[in-house]
Amino acid sequence: MNGLVQKPKAVPTKRLLALGIGLILCFSAICAAILWEMADKDYRHAKEGATNLIASIASEIDRTIELYDLSLQAVADGVKLPELGKISPELRQIVLFDRAATAKDLGSILVLNAAGDVTRDSRTLTPRAANFADRDFFRAHRTRADSGLFISPPWVTSDGEYLISLSRRISNDDGSFAGVVAGSMRLSYFHNLFRKLNFGAGDSMALFNTDGVMVMRAPFDISKIGQSIKDSLVFKQYPARQSGSYMTKSVVDHVNRLYIFQEVGHRRLIIAEGLSLDGIYADWWQQLWLIGGVVAALGGFAIILMFYLLAALKRRAAAEDRLAHLASTDALTGLANRRRLDDTLDVEWRRGMRAKAPVSLLMIDVDHFKAFNNTYGHQAGDAVLATVGRCIAASTKRATDLGARYGGEEFSVLLPGIGKAGALEVAEKIRAKLTAARESEHELPTVSIGLSCLVPDHERTSRDLLKAADLALYQAKHEGRDRVVVSPIGWDKSGKRHVA
Repeated sequence: MNGLVQKPKAVPTKRLLALGIGLILCFSAICAAILWEMADKDYRHAKEGATNLIASIASEIDRTIELYDLSLQAVADGVKLPELGKISPELRQIVLFDRAATAKDLGSILVLNAAGDVTRDSRTLTPRAANFADRDFFRAHRTRADSGLFISPPWVTSDGEYLISLSRRISNDDGSFAGVVAGSMRLSYFHNLFRKLNFGAGDSMALFNTDGVMVMRAPFDISKIGQSIKDSLVFKQYPARQSGSYMTKSVVDHVNRLYIFQEVGHRRLIIAEGLSLDGIYADWWQQLWLIGGVVAALGGFAIILMFYLLAALKRRAAAEDRLAHLASTDALTGLANRRRLDDTLDVEWRRGMRAKAPVSLLMIDVDHFKAFNNTYGHQAGDAVLATVGRCIAASTKRATDLGARYGGEEFSVLLPGIGKAGALEVAEKIRAKLTAARESEHELPTVSIGLSCLVPDHERTSRDLLKAADLALYQAKHEGRDRVVVSPIGWDKSGKRHVA
């Protein structure tokens, strides 16, 4: 406000920070997109592999059941042959039951009459006395003529063996119910089939019927056989879709998995493989931590480097401000120097011309300074000049006011936008402060002040303001010093500067 302080140059901190953070975010977004693509690739690869696997397993199960079903159909058709009763029991056994009925994991084939009694057994010529009228497969065939191949839920024999029943209806020529041909398949067939597969940690495979009853599951748990999973999400898609996929938490062991399911032919069986999401993304998580760690480290290093750069720029700007301040400041008094006064005067003159506002200037000279300097020495003289500088600085409070050391023992005060009355008040205030300082420093000299005030126009220049103030100062010295003289808006046309 008085020429002692310059506004420091602003360092574009926010802009640099925004640019740096923006670059870091862009780089992070690119890495995130790459990681997202890697995760999607792992997901698609896992899904494709599981789809191919269950298609292969479903095909093998369907083929095995189809072979057994052909044997059942052959028996159902053979028992209706009228010549069957005319041949020997041994030959009848060969005619009715082929070698498929004796394959591994397949139980005996039984022929039941309309009452449910066993009449034929593929494993013996003398079938045991048993009745199966209460079994679900028998009731199903007796009720519906179009039941086709019926595959029962798992059941346990008296020997503790787990089986499923495969059966077909035997009909009379008129379509009435004549009995059932039924066979069994050991669950060990499915268990051995699943056991050959290599599953990842947390993966599973399950075979269940369309009623949601579990037939086999890997990892194997005997307690899960026969369990109902009717609430599984697969039944929200089936039977509208015979194959598909979904992600959910298992209703059996509560592990989050990707499930791929497919119907086994048209056997009312569904096979589903569950891939643990942790297993699918295991490698991806390692890459995520690695790449994420590198990106975080680089981002942190970039931020540290950015703040270091900002600090360096601030230090440089502060140093430039200090140099600029030193270049425009008088070292002894702390006021502006002559160069800064000239530059500021030109700027304020042009501003005053645009605004048609007055510009005032005080020219101040220390009275009898040379004599004082010769009497008390240069150090005392410097102390006097410093005291005058402090009085000027204390009297100029506006931000636009500028106190300057003009040269030697001369000072100037630029007062833009102030008329003669305001400028005179500032001048008298400077004199009053010097008078107050003289009470403690008895040898302090007085000052003479010349005041000029002009409204800038195109016919005058800032030099005219200086000349007018200089003439007023000369007049103050001529009238006896220690006073303020106001210029009558005129100047010495000869352009000569008068010194008392």
